[in-house]
Amino acid sequence: MKNKIAGLGIPIFFLLPWLGFVLSLFNIKSKNSAVVYVAFAMIFGYAISFTNTSADSYRYAEAFERFDNTLNYNTIIQLYRNGELRDIYRLLLFYFTSIFTNNPKVMYAFAGFVYAIFSYLNLQIFLNEAKNKTDKYVLILTLIFYTYISLSNINGFRFWTGGMVFFYATYNFIIKKQNKWSLAIIATPFIHYGFILIVPIIIVYRFIHPLVYNKFSVSKLLFYAFLLSFGASWFLNVNSISLGFISKLGLVSGVLSNRIEFLNSEDVANIVENRVENSIFLTVRSYFDYGIKIYILILIIFIKRTLKYLNTSKLEYNNLLAFVLFFYTFAFLATSFPSGVRFLNIAHLLFCILLVKIYSNFQIKNYKRLIIWALPVFSFNIVFVNIFLPIMILTPTFWYGNIFWIIIEGLNFKV
Repeated sequence: MKNKIAGLGIPIFFLLPWLGFVLSLFNIKSKNSAVVYVAFAMIFGYAISFTNTSADSYRYAEAFERFDNTLNYNTIIQLYRNGELRDIYRLLLFYFTSIFTNNPKVMYAFAGFVYAIFSYLNLQIFLNEAKNKTDKYVLILTLIFYTYISLSNINGFRFWTGGMVFFYATYNFIIKKQNKWSLAIIATPFIHYGFILIVPIIIVYRFIHPLVYNKFSVSKLLFYAFLLSFGASWFLNVNSISLGFISKLGLVSGVLSNRIEFLNSEDVANIVENRVENSIFLTVRSYFDYGIKIYILILIIFIKRTLKYLNTSKLEYNNLLAFVLFFYTFAFLATSFPSGVRFLNIAHLLFCILLVKIYSNFQIKNYKRLIIWALPVFSFNIVFVNIFLPIMILTPTFWYGNIFWIIIEGLNFKV
């Protein structure tokens, strides 16, 4: 029955794209559903209205229309070294699209294409860990996981494309121990400069991680570090941790130094603070984030204690738990940097993987009840990202028009 419903995804997609996308989710592992997933992401990007001046998409659209595609290779390298050009990915995307159009909708369609490939691959990671279970508990965790890989993130494609690549590569590099994915991790700062902080930390962790867990438990030192960073995150203000010492010690210089200083600059801090002050969403979300942090602490303690008493091989579970603890330790501290809170969203993805892995392999008393509590805890992000944000940034035609109507409406578009 599910296969038949999912099979309707492609024909319905041409008539009403969002409905075809929903139908394809009934068998998301099929090749047809993968095609619909990526195609829908392209239509999603194309259908952005660019009328919300506070949205990332509006700023990127304006930048694309002003883009000078006559820059030569030497000029581009010099701009990058000077720090005037922070990301290579956006430049390549702009340049490729500008060869045949100056329509930002087309540029965003391509951005959606790249984002969707890794979003889909990450969803497959989750479903594989869930072992194809589809009960209400897995569905709750799937909804939370999808919220953080949602196609709505195409709006701010720079960081979130980097985030999707980073998560997929890191999972394979750390959890699956496939060293080839270290190259993809190293490449993420070229997608968004913000990843320059976490890349060396992940590479170092790959070498030391056998020391922080074993078949019995995770390191107490790592757990205490997690608790310490959790506590500190309640008191840290923006830029309360300065990264200037990295350059002063001579650990980095030139391009790397410029980008690290920019991450920790007062200009970026002011931009982030102004967004929070002028956004009801960000203000309300900050209160829900408190609840999420408390929920994470409760579940981590519960899982750690539960694994301790299970009479089974626990090596792979402790491996994942250790990395979740490690990444949250970094992410909690990163909230003191402007926009560093976004690393918590990547940590939440790892957290969801841990939750579904434990659930799909063990029958643990009270665990189901704790999973149900995740729904109200994450409810604000779920509703905003998957419902309100698309309504805010997409054209009305997206919701009732067919694929040809949507495309024709966007021809010759200018901001």
